[in-house]
Amino acid sequence: MTDDGRFGFLVAPLAGRGMFRFQLVIDGRLIGDTDPCILGTAMARLGSLAHLDDERLDLLFSDMDVVLSALLTEEELHDRTTLSIAESLDDWLIHGYVYKGNVVMVARGDENGSLAGPTLISVVTSSEYEPIIESARNYWSTASNASV
Repeated sequence: MTDDGRFGFLVAPLAGRGMFRFQLVIDGRLIGDTDPCILGTAMARLGSLAHLDDERLDLLFSDMDVVLSALLTEEELHDRTTLSIAESLDDWLIHGYVYKGNVVMVARGDENGSLAGPTLISVVTSSEYEPIIESARNYWSTASNASV
C-alpha cells in the first residue's frame, strides 16, 4: 500500500488450495468482496498494465466525464485498460493503465450493470507502483507454494 493509504492491494490466503482474498484500495477505499479467488490472472495482468498516450487522459481531474466515457466506449481504450482480474471485484468496473509515468486506477461501482456506484481514482508514480505490485506478487507466490 502507498504510504498515504490511498492505493494498494489486499492479498490474504484462505482455506482451500490456491484460494485468496483479493481486494483493491483505490482512493483510500477498500473495494471488492471477501469471497475466495484464484489470483494467477490478476497478478499477471497487474504486472503488465497498458502504456497509453491518448492526450484526453490528461483530463482525468479537470473533465473526468470525457475520460470515463472514452474508457467505457472506445474499443481500443476499453479493451486495453479494463481489468477483469478477480471474482471479488465483480461489482466493480476497474480500469488500469500507465500514462506519462503514472499508474492510474479507476474503479466504478457496477451496481446491476448500471455503473451507478461511486467512481474512485488513484494515481501513483510507476516507481511507487512497482514495489507494491512486486510485494503483492511475491506474497501471493510464496503463499501459493506453501499451500501445495
